[in-house]
Amino acid sequence: MMERNGVLVQQKYMEYLGSTMGFIVSLYLAFIVDGILVSQLISPAAFAAINLTMPVYYARNILFFLFVDGGSVLAAQFIGARDRESCACVFTISIGWGAAAMTVLGILGCLLLSPAADLLAGDSSLQDEVAEYLLPLWLTGPLLIFTNGVSSFLRLEGLHKLAIAIPVAANICNLGFDYLFIAVFGWGIAGAGWATGAGYACSLLLLVPYLRRPDRNWHFSTDSAANNRIFRRVMAVGLPMAMIPLGLVLRNFAVNSIAVETLGDMGALTVSLCNAALLCALMFADGSSTAFASVCGALYGERDYVGVLLVLKRALRLTFGLCLLIFLLIFIYPAEFIRFYGVENITPEMILYLRVSIIYMLFLAHVFILRAFYQATHQEQAAAIFSLLEGVVLVICLFFLLSKVSLTLMWAAPALAAVLAAGWLVWYMRRKALQMGRDGFLLMQREEASAAWEASIPAAVEAAAQAARAVEEFCARHQYIDSRQSYAAQVTVEELCINIIEQGGLSAADHIDVFLHLQKEPVSQITVKVRDAGRQFNPLVFLAEQREEFSGLLMVSKLTTRINYDYARVLGFNTTIVTIGKRGQNEVQLPDL
Repeated sequence: MMERNGVLVQQKYMEYLGSTMGFIVSLYLAFIVDGILVSQLISPAAFAAINLTMPVYYARNILFFLFVDGGSVLAAQFIGARDRESCACVFTISIGWGAAAMTVLGILGCLLLSPAADLLAGDSSLQDEVAEYLLPLWLTGPLLIFTNGVSSFLRLEGLHKLAIAIPVAANICNLGFDYLFIAVFGWGIAGAGWATGAGYACSLLLLVPYLRRPDRNWHFSTDSAANNRIFRRVMAVGLPMAMIPLGLVLRNFAVNSIAVETLGDMGALTVSLCNAALLCALMFADGSSTAFASVCGALYGERDYVGVLLVLKRALRLTFGLCLLIFLLIFIYPAEFIRFYGVENITPEMILYLRVSIIYMLFLAHVFILRAFYQATHQEQAAAIFSLLEGVVLVICLFFLLSKVSLTLMWAAPALAAVLAAGWLVWYMRRKALQMGRDGFLLMQREEASAAWEASIPAAVEAAAQAARAVEEFCARHQYIDSRQSYAAQVTVEELCINIIEQGGLSAADHIDVFLHLQKEPVSQITVKVRDAGRQFNPLVFLAEQREEFSGLLMVSKLTTRINYDYARVLGFNTTIVTIGKRGQNEVQLPDL
């Protein structure tokens, strides 16, 4: 019996994961690289000063995730629903409005530079170094939106090489500028901040050829009414992810204050090391969940709920494996990790605090992937509350309470907050599911259909014929589907698959996903959807060119009075939808090309 194997959607997730991981890692890597180079080229104290500015670094990311992450997930949903006009509005809000908001934030930050530096440095002696690094950190925010923001939308267009080339180029340039500005020009800690901005500016050059393309998918919209309407949706979808940096702002400020008040400059250094370790796993969890959110949003927009669950399982396994690997490496070799940052005076307490703090890595996969899942499946409220609890309310309260008991236990606060927040989320969603008469806590709104059949077939002509026979058997079990519709569905599936095999450049190892939905009310009809990951191939154009020749799909139009074709390129997939009605329902509608 033919079944859905999930190979196609899981391969697409892995494809998106590569470019998304490069994009997200670039957000974190610039900060990590700055810390390493500053500690080596200047001093560990300068590295501690950079860590003290992390609340500002995460404050910038609040806007970035709110506009860009929310926009890219919403755009994926609109792509799946074939709503191109709304996609243009989302792009305008994410990039245009996001850059404007980041500019305003940067100006306010510069006006409050001195008091902010005093507040962040606390009782340490690092106020001047903190102020020097804050200035470029505030002013380079709009470049972050333009480079990494546009990259996130390029991934949705399937331009993965360009999407990953931009952040990679930015980080390579950042490395070179770090050495140039610090070691050669002698700009000190400020040079590290300006190097990051210069790296972003250089990577923008890679966008020039794309912006000159007349056929590019992403354009700015001038429809102010539609933009205002979509703005609220972008904010709602982006809010759960924006809670991540918001929680990190408050978390870092609270922990920095407690550690500096207790241990002075050594406390600031210890916090810096724990944060640096967490970033090593955080960037992978963030990258994996962002890729999942884009793929999940598009599949959910297409109502491919089986595909969503298959990708969810793959994302959880992969993300947990990456975080576990980082955890084991740092837990086993803590002293080596600390020395990597130029610290020689390593104390047992420093190692203990580091090991306790990284327990949080074991829960990152479920925290990030579940948040992304609910964000992408129209459960934004649950995702936002979960983020607020896990990243802000619980973790800050636990840090404060546990610091009164033991400084060692204090570092377990993030892990404990994750467990408690996840427990609340499962309870809340199960309760909501029971109220709606459903099982489980994933709570996806399933399409109301009388019957559905899905299968994944190898890219071979023989498999296409087998799929057609399976469609015949499936339709025979439903009496409201007449023989003409059943035969039309068989021919449609077989012909579409054969055309894909012959024109799409697929190998025998590749797969094609076939979907069949039967509808009884209000009218009897069959919806056939065929998806592949071959080279771009539009069957509507092919049919128009072959109109004078014999074609199985043209024969189908003679068997039914309604057959509509819909073609789209979603997530880099070729997706064709054919709707087959009974005679007497509507007139024949052939491709209008």
